[in-house]
Amino acid sequence: MNAKIDKLLKYGTCYADDNIALPPVGYPVDFIDNGYLTKNSYWQAPDLEDCVRRDSAPIPDEKNREGYCPGHHLGYWLSGYADYQKTLQLIGKYGVGSGRYFDFGGSTGRVFRHFAFQSGQWDIWSSDFKLSSIDWNLLHFPTTIKVFANNSNPSLPLPDQYFDLITGYSVFTHINEPETHWLAELRRVLKVGGIAYLTIHDEATWADQSPSLRSTISKFRPDVADRHDMPAGKTVVTFRTDDPYNCNVFHSRDYLNRVWGRFFEIAEIRSSWVGKQAAVVCRKILA
Repeated sequence: MNAKIDKLLKYGTCYADDNIALPPVGYPVDFIDNGYLTKNSYWQAPDLEDCVRRDSAPIPDEKNREGYCPGHHLGYWLSGYADYQKTLQLIGKYGVGSGRYFDFGGSTGRVFRHFAFQSGQWDIWSSDFKLSSIDWNLLHFPTTIKVFANNSNPSLPLPDQYFDLITGYSVFTHINEPETHWLAELRRVLKVGGIAYLTIHDEATWADQSPSLRSTISKFRPDVADRHDMPAGKTVVTFRTDDPYNCNVFHSRDYLNRVWGRFFEIAEIRSSWVGKQAAVVCRKILA
């Protein structure tokens, strides 16, 4: 059988990963450490403890949170809160501050939970292709948050022009072949004037690779591993073949404007805005 057809048949449905929806480790308030919240200047916000206490959903087990902040449950909460605040900071410039929100590939709510508990301005939706993540969300988040399973093929059971805001944190960093298909699908469900806030690996990420990312590139793409400058276009580092979460992807600015710019107006690119990833602010405008 053709390898690509086999892959589509294998992963055309939701990805039933090896994990299960494990019991939570506790609630955000259980992990408040005032020393941690105040010793780091980044978190010296007068109402931060109130924000932690406002969140009434539990925190997932480390195995249900995509490797974020192992051994540091409050750090997991804070990482999502930081991305929430940074998202609002950028999208507010383009007149989007409330409405219907879709966290594409939202896993177990590291970010979308903050849209729910820190603001009453959003109707929140999220999807993921990992069944364990969907199961966890259905068990532990309020019923006002709509969560559903999508598959690895670019198709969403949603109406046209439905969302004011779409986010994708560390999603397009791992999408290879169906990338443009997904861009077209996200454009379809985004309202005119709406924002898609998507994070990527860009030139700055390449220049400041984490040790684990550097090791992956060296092992699986030795042809480009020693390059000081990131290759032009889109660079894919495929590190496994047994599931659809199988690669790290780098996008150059030229590629974003030339390819992503066919689907959206690329309003802004902020390097190193989400950790080592860049935030791409995509706006849907009339053709």
